[in-house]
Parts: sequence; structure tokens; C-alpha cells
Amino acid sequence: MDEITLLEPPAYTEDERQALVDFVLALRKSYVQEFLRRVDLPIAGAKPDLRERVQEALDEERLTHAQLVEFLDSVAPWGKQHVFLFTGPRTDVRIWRDVDHVRRQLERHGVGNLLNARLPLILPEKLTLSSIVQLDGTLRVTAVQKREYAERAPQHDEEKETEEGATVILKAYMNHLSRTLVAFEWNLHANTAMLQITQLPSDTLYQQVAKEYYELVSGWLDIEKMFGLVDICGAIRKLHELEEAGKSEARAHGIQYRTAHGRRLAAQSASPRESALGEGVINSAMRSIAKKGTGHLGNFYWLPKVQPGPIPNPLKGEAHVYVVGDKSRVNFPTPNSEDVVRYVLQRVRELS
Repeated sequence: MDEITLLEPPAYTEDERQALVDFVLALRKSYVQEFLRRVDLPIAGAKPDLRERVQEALDEERLTHAQLVEFLDSVAPWGKQHVFLFTGPRTDVRIWRDVDHVRRQLERHGVGNLLNARLPLILPEKLTLSSIVQLDGTLRVTAVQKREYAERAPQHDEEKETEEGATVILKAYMNHLSRTLVAFEWNLHANTAMLQITQLPSDTLYQQVAKEYYELVSGWLDIEKMFGLVDICGAIRKLHELEEAGKSEARAHGIQYRTAHGRRLAAQSASPRESALGEGVINSAMRSIAKKGTGHLGNFYWLPKVQPGPIPNPLKGEAHVYVVGDKSRVNFPTPNSEDVVRYVLQRVRELS
């Protein structure tokens, strides 16, 4: 099966429709223009012009909300995100390459309709599967969820006084609505996997969302039992060593190590354009702690025009990447292209 079937969209609420347009128009202008180009709409103008054009096409039914969802789902996995890397099961995985086996597993658990299909969800209240694709030796399982949160907005704080002269301080919060996309991808030839989670409002939520996802698919794919998290702490040390040796593939803006007793030692450069290394006393201290400590956090800028291995380096500019060793996560704090994300993750895996 080489095609992905588009399933009948659910009945969207008016709030969902409006939020969908907001999500798409919040993307970089170049992405919005790419979408307009795909659906044969003019790409010229400022963001408000593009919004008006999209809304007009929706109103006139020259464009569907399902098309917007499809585009958003194609861009979101390569935007701001956190990624967990896994090693695959130690058992023979060839049976998972058999699409009929996968279909039987899914049908047994009531989600067979999603195999090599896509359900264009916008904002489901709970984490909900939207697509299960098994093609070309890869199994990719995607889920979507609505997320609402409040964020401090101190610029809107107010201070008032009661009739009795008491001071009242009003602290302002701004409500936000976001769409969380979670995708597990298993390379059935290399037997490696990753879990991608689009950026969340709190660092503490990634473990929680990962746990919710594991439970969602556990009936037919027990990720926690079958797969092992890659310990990426070693990648921090290795990137540090390569930079010291003059073989940088990433510039360290900050490096932090943790001792066996939990103490930490960190070095950080004055600006992202400078390396944290370069001064004798800093280099000596970091070299010493690296020998006995564990890589805790690496704040790196991956470099273009560096070819450390057989896989071509696709970077045209620097890519900002956090290697969060203590949480086994790789964080991309800015959007990237798919080939850049895949390349950096492959290098982190190889260096770990």
C-alpha cells in the first residue's frame, strides 16, 4: 500500500476552525506561503493579507479545514520539539514489517481504520491517535491533543488600593491554546526509534505526555517494555572532546557535568556566537570534570559545512540544540527542516 487514505473529518467546532487558522498563520511566513503555493493561492502580501486569503478560500469552499490540518501535521514534527531516542527490541522485529500483522494487531484493538490513513483532528480534548503509517520499513504512529495553559503576563499587572487604604496587587496571566502533536517512529530495518513531542509550556510535562502516549498504544505496542531509552549523556562529553581537539561539529555555548554525588560544574560562553571553551582555566576544569562526571546538559549550535561521517550534513546554517542528558531528551528550541532534525538526532545517537 503506497497511499495514505484521508478519513472523513470529524465535525469541527467553530472554535476549532478558528484555532486551526491561527495555528497555521502563526507559522513562519515562508511556511504559510509554501502552503498557499500548494493550494494554488497567491503568496504575496503581509501575514494579515495571507490570513484573509485563507479565510476567504475556506468560506468559498475552495479550501478545506482538512487541508490545513494536513499541512500543519507535515510541519509540526520538525518545529520546536523535544525528542526521546530509543533502541529497538532485542527480539526479531521482522514480523512488524508485515503490514498484515500490523493490521491484525490494530483491528484487535479497534484502531485498524487508522492503518496507512490519516484522521484530520484539530483539538481533541484527550490524546487521540490520528494516524498509523507502516510504509518502507518504518512504523510511525501520531497522536494529537488540545492543550490550554496560563502564562504570567507581568506587563498587565495592576496595583490598586481599597477604600480602607490597603494595597491590592493583581497579577495577570494570559490564557493560551496550543495543539500538541506526539509521534513515535520505529525504523524497522535499523531497529531504532524516537518519540517526538511538540513544544510544551512546561519542562515537567514531557515525561507526563510521554507516559500518556505509552498508555494510549500499550495494547498493541508496549513501548516501555519493548524499547530502551538511549543514554545521551555520552554525546555531551564526546562533542566537548571533539571541540577541544579542533574537530567541532557543534559549538558549545554551554556544557554542564554532574558528579556521582550530584554536584554540578558548568561553563558558558558570553554569547551564543562564542564557544564556552577557549580559556585555559575553563578548559582545564571542564576536562577534569569530564573524566569523572556525567554529561548533564549541553547547549550546542550544530555547524554547517562539517562532515563527520558518511551521512551528508544538510545544514545550511547553524541549528540550536540542547542535549538534555539527565532527562534523555534532545530539544530543538527553534523550527528546522526534517532533514536537519533527522541528521542531528542520528549524530546524537552515534555519539552517545
